[in-house]
Amino acid sequence: MVFALIASLSAIHAGDVNQTTVDIAGSSDEAALQLENQSPVDNDGYDSKEVAKNQTEMSPQSTSISYKGSYSIVLKDSNSSAVISNRTINFNINDVNHQATTDGNGVASINLDLNPGRYAVITYFEGDEEYLNCSLSTTVEVKSPIKANDMTKYYKASTPFTAQFFNVNGNALANSRVSITVNGKSYSVKTNNNGVASLQVNLKPGTYRIVSTDPITGYRLTTAFTILPTISQASKLKKVEGETFYVKFLKSNGKALAKKYVKIKFKGKTYKKKTNSKGIAALSLKKVKKGNYNVVCYNKDGLSKTFKIKVYKRKASTQLTAKSYTFLPSNKRIIQVKLSTALGDSSNSGKTVKIKINGKTYSKKTDGNGVASLDLTSLKKGIYSVQYSFDGNKYFKSSKLTRTVKIYDTTKTSLSVKSTTHFGYGAGTLFKLAYTAGGVPLEGKDVNININGKSYVETTDGKGIISIPINLAIGKYVVSYNTDDASGFKGTSGSCNIEVFKRSPPKVLWKSGSSFKDNAQTFKVLVTNSNGKPASDGVVELTIDGEKHTAKVSSNGYATFKTYVAIGPYKVSVKYNGNNDLLEGSASKSINVKLSKYGNGLNEKNAKALKAFLKSSSHCQVGVKSIKKLVKSLTKGLTSKVDKAKALFNYVRDTLGYSYYYNTHYGATTTLKLKRGNCADHSHLMVAMFRTAGFHARYVHGKCHFTSGEYTGHVWTQVKIGKTWVCADAVSYRNSLGKIKNWNTKNYVVHGKYSSLPF
Repeated sequence: MVFALIASLSAIHAGDVNQTTVDIAGSSDEAALQLENQSPVDNDGYDSKEVAKNQTEMSPQSTSISYKGSYSIVLKDSNSSAVISNRTINFNINDVNHQATTDGNGVASINLDLNPGRYAVITYFEGDEEYLNCSLSTTVEVKSPIKANDMTKYYKASTPFTAQFFNVNGNALANSRVSITVNGKSYSVKTNNNGVASLQVNLKPGTYRIVSTDPITGYRLTTAFTILPTISQASKLKKVEGETFYVKFLKSNGKALAKKYVKIKFKGKTYKKKTNSKGIAALSLKKVKKGNYNVVCYNKDGLSKTFKIKVYKRKASTQLTAKSYTFLPSNKRIIQVKLSTALGDSSNSGKTVKIKINGKTYSKKTDGNGVASLDLTSLKKGIYSVQYSFDGNKYFKSSKLTRTVKIYDTTKTSLSVKSTTHFGYGAGTLFKLAYTAGGVPLEGKDVNININGKSYVETTDGKGIISIPINLAIGKYVVSYNTDDASGFKGTSGSCNIEVFKRSPPKVLWKSGSSFKDNAQTFKVLVTNSNGKPASDGVVELTIDGEKHTAKVSSNGYATFKTYVAIGPYKVSVKYNGNNDLLEGSASKSINVKLSKYGNGLNEKNAKALKAFLKSSSHCQVGVKSIKKLVKSLTKGLTSKVDKAKALFNYVRDTLGYSYYYNTHYGATTTLKLKRGNCADHSHLMVAMFRTAGFHARYVHGKCHFTSGEYTGHVWTQVKIGKTWVCADAVSYRNSLGKIKNWNTKNYVVHGKYSSLPF
């Protein structure tokens, strides 16, 4: 059988069959010899010794077939149009092969047990000793015995479901009983004269499966029948306190139920609400608190629908989201920002978002998806910061966002050196390249660099800069660099010469005095080269009282420090870290910090007898074992009175916690054990420690304006150093010996000074 070749053979014309092609090759004598051995051939290519065959043709009787009907073709002689009987015809339909024999009318038929639809059919006659082969390709439509469409109607509408039925001849199946199944329940329905069966479907809103069954063939057609609700939400289900919830009511014909009273049940109460001209009724949420609620709505047609709403506390949060944009010359310059709210739904639409770029502010409304757009076609090349903002309203909080827009007018790029090409040996100074397109920096791009035979790949920063420290021996070098084509930009390359030289030692000079007050101190250090030329960069590190401070060297060579240290002598050390031209250097200076603030109860000259200020009392236990041991350990190795007093003060300030209560509760020894107390008990321990160390110490009671805003009574201490009573208020970490910061020392009242606190 050659039926498998139908697809290719069907493209061969009948006049092409049995033609012979003569291949002439070799010498002319060989060709002549071959021709002598050939039989005579006529002009049409047929061997004159063969009997001529008749050409054939096929045609379909119909290309439209009833369900379970037959497909038939007629085989004829092409010359005489006579039908050809008793010949085998091959059919291929839906990838299945069939055979049938032509009858006395030249007709061959096959039964099509196929579902309704359109099918490609290939029919082929192989030919025989009398007739040539032929083929036929057609499209056959198998008709459905039932016609019915998906349908949609509103609740309680009178529109029925309809289906038209046909018999095997394609005629209407009139006045016959058919089966229609709706939502699992079957109904027997009689067709009319046109074969149409009708059935009212009165169900609740939803989509239902309807199965229509042909009583003759058993064919089943499934369609969908949708019933739409006459109640729908007219606003989002997520609301903010004070908003209004809207519901839309319709008639069964889908038109608005205008100017009619409907019922809405909310929080256990039923309200009568009148719809507007669009059928919308409103429910105020003005006094409704945050939470989840059910709203039950009743239409006049008997339908009810429950909506679950969520009420948020005013105001609901919002968020802006946008990406950073990069525009090439061929790109459309449109930026977008999306507003989202905690309510979701459509609460982000119709809101005004401000977009500020290049000094101008544009107000744009968000679309149905909460997106606002701005066309930047007129903006010139460059890098711009974009500020997006939503100001909020009585229901929503404000939000802000900043992003970047980069606009390029060319894809050609360039690399340029942005640093010195002379590098101090050991300085690690950075070699810098700028990667740009039309002068606009290219961020996040890889640059290939080769220095002294070593290759590196560095990525540009936000300014299009890459940096590599130069740590080479003294000498001259060539630096080559290039980039590849990437992200729409064309690569480039270049090179430059650099030199590494020997650095010179610096001079680090102290440019401040040696005596300072105990308020903020200013220290200056000058850095120059050996010829006195000021350094223009680098960092100086200053160490005083165990703390380190750093400052940059300005263009005039100076590094300036602002510090605060308490009274006492100090050794200050400074260290310069060097730069591209200068090596590291250092210097030191001895200074003295003196009291600056004098006042009643603060720092004051002594004018009284001192004996009472060394004695012990019931709450100030001078010389007891625990306090004596502590004082000894804190002052060990210290020689100056200032250092000793500072050590004792710092311990109480840094170790004890503060508790709020009135008057004395514990005294010195218990306060030391508990490591906490109010200002009175703090002072008991402070005075006991000072007196145990040999200092004269006393209590001060007054009323102070604290930085917290409170104006209240307070107790602090004074310790005599030399001829001066120095204030010591250890209840705040901000205070130091001789300096009070946690209350206003310009506006306070002193009630008394005591050798023993009377309360």
